[in-house]
Amino acid sequence: MEPQWTKNISSESICNFFYAFFVIYATLFVLSLAATIGVFSYGKKMGGLGVALGVQGLVMTAIGGTMMLFYYLICDRALLAKVKEAFEAERRQPY
Repeated sequence: MEPQWTKNISSESICNFFYAFFVIYATLFVLSLAATIGVFSYGKKMGGLGVALGVQGLVMTAIGGTMMLFYYLICDRALLAKVKEAFEAERRQPY
């Protein structure tokens, strides 16, 4: 099912690519969480605008957290596939 030209791409390359996105989204998640906490801390002074910014911050935090976990799982599965490939190759070799 996988095209022939993608079989030459190593699992390590795929993992490194998605790990970079994991780090980016982890940073965005932490910044968004800090900003959301700050907005809710001063939200009463801002009135309706504070509530709107707080809700937006919660949505952005949820998206950032979800994407962060998604990219981590892709990297983790790519590594698991590589370990499985190595195990199967070792099993095929005669003793």
